[in-house]
Amino acid sequence: MKRIQSAYKDLFTILSSTNPFLVPLAFVLAVLSGVLPPVFVLASERLMTDGLSIARGELTFSAIVPTMLVFIVSAVLPDLLNLLQQVYVEPQTELIFRSAYKGRMLQKLKKLRYEHYENKESREIIDKAYGRAETAALHLFPKYFCNALTATVATAGTLILFLKIRWWFLLTLLAPVVLERVLCFKNSFNIYEEMETYWEKEIQYEKLEKMLCEPKTIRENRLNQSSDFLIRTFQKRLGGRNREYERYYFQNLRHHFAERNISRVGQLINAGLLLWIYQTGELSFPTFVALAGAIFTTLAENLSYYTNIVANMGYHIKAYEYYDRFFNLSEETYGEAKEVPKDCSIAFEDVCFTYPGTDRQVLSHMSFEIRAGEKISVVGMNGEGKTTMVKLLLGLFEPDSGRILIEGKPLQAYAREAREKIFGTVFQDFTRYSISLRENVGIGDVEQLSDREAVREAMQKGKVLPFLERLPKGEDTMLNRDFEGGVDLSGGQWQRIALARALMGDRPVLILDEPTSQLDPMAESELYSEFAKLAENKTSLFITHRLGSTRITDRILVISKGRVVDTGTHEELLERGGIYADMWKAQKQWYQKKWAQKKEVKSP
Repeated sequence: MKRIQSAYKDLFTILSSTNPFLVPLAFVLAVLSGVLPPVFVLASERLMTDGLSIARGELTFSAIVPTMLVFIVSAVLPDLLNLLQQVYVEPQTELIFRSAYKGRMLQKLKKLRYEHYENKESREIIDKAYGRAETAALHLFPKYFCNALTATVATAGTLILFLKIRWWFLLTLLAPVVLERVLCFKNSFNIYEEMETYWEKEIQYEKLEKMLCEPKTIRENRLNQSSDFLIRTFQKRLGGRNREYERYYFQNLRHHFAERNISRVGQLINAGLLLWIYQTGELSFPTFVALAGAIFTTLAENLSYYTNIVANMGYHIKAYEYYDRFFNLSEETYGEAKEVPKDCSIAFEDVCFTYPGTDRQVLSHMSFEIRAGEKISVVGMNGEGKTTMVKLLLGLFEPDSGRILIEGKPLQAYAREAREKIFGTVFQDFTRYSISLRENVGIGDVEQLSDREAVREAMQKGKVLPFLERLPKGEDTMLNRDFEGGVDLSGGQWQRIALARALMGDRPVLILDEPTSQLDPMAESELYSEFAKLAENKTSLFITHRLGSTRITDRILVISKGRVVDTGTHEELLERGGIYADMWKAQKQWYQKKWAQKKEVKSP
């Protein structure tokens, strides 16, 4: 009950702050819709009584006109009230909730600690809250709220009519309904809990379904003739999921059958009791017909609202719980230092780190120093902790122990706006936004997004301009084919855009985290050379497992098993032997010929 109260308190707060008249209007409509059914029963009973009187010549037709008008209004008005709710209350509520919930959640997502995005349990909370909260809210209000209020008023009014005949009708009419609702409510929560166990399989099914529908996968599927295989796999997974659902529902079929028919048995019993009372002569025929009709229509219809609400309330309250749990996820913490240092030295002091939810230590007592303006290659085999080190340096994760210093100050001491202006980064899996080219670059520094000159300067540095001129709308061309007129770019062109994006804002630290892994080694080496020129007088890190950047940087950090095991220049590390020398021996054929050609060109 507390969960329900908490959910409705939040809903009404959102609605009252946006449209203060919406809830009162829904309340009035629901109450009126509940008052009219008992009035209809009374009017029909009176109309039949007066009709018999007219047949006996005791009344004239004009005498029943008021009753007939009440009968007609009570029969027609509920549909009009329901129509008003459908065409105004529900659409208005949907618009308010869509704006409120999406807005709230997007703001929260911006503040969440990054670790939640890479944690399985937190990811589940985020996905379910974002996907279900809005739908759950729309069911809780106005659907459940108005239906429950209407059913309560209508049921109470109709019960009063039965109480005038026998007081125990209150028990015989309500007992089956209460029992049915209790069983239904309990079973609805059990169903929801059972369905949640299939959530991971649902995700697999949805991802495969998406692969069969997206344009970028359809092309490859047709070329590889893999569509039939994927369809068979999809059907197999779907069939397996459906069999699990069917197994669960068949196991609980007797519960569903029992709970859905308790009230029907109660209706027959109460109709029999009413017939027994009629035979004693205590009820007139019109009263008997009107009340019998109320048992099978007015009461049955309004009590069915409760059945529907109770059957589904568990699911939507549970869904709303994920919304609450989402907002209880921890947020990033920042310091108060707002000044961005012009020159940035970097230091890791005995840093250890383990990903949340795992027990393998990825960084183990990592320590190193980088001087301001120094260009560093960070090398090591895949899986040794290079990218994890970058994530900690960017503040995406916090170390389990040790310190990270920027210009002698702990990273956590910097305010958010300062920290965001320190690093310009190109990730290996950089984002390809479905927005214009100018926005794709300018988003690297949103404060300068509207400054076309600043954006164009970054494009020039990143060598975006050569292919920009070939686009139909220049820098305003929409990228990707998610929109009409959108343009697909090559992988190399996207890398240029990602590089230009990192150069926005003139940040003091530039990081390349293996964004060129799809290029051949020499193309990668040339791109690193360009980046080194752009990073003049800036602290820069080249993260790679290939050694194309090591001859153009001031120093190399060699990482193995989550720690820096060696450092020095290319020549120093070759002379000492070890991991770097072994890596160089394995890769040198990629670079030696090209570098030799460059030396010949430069020699007189």
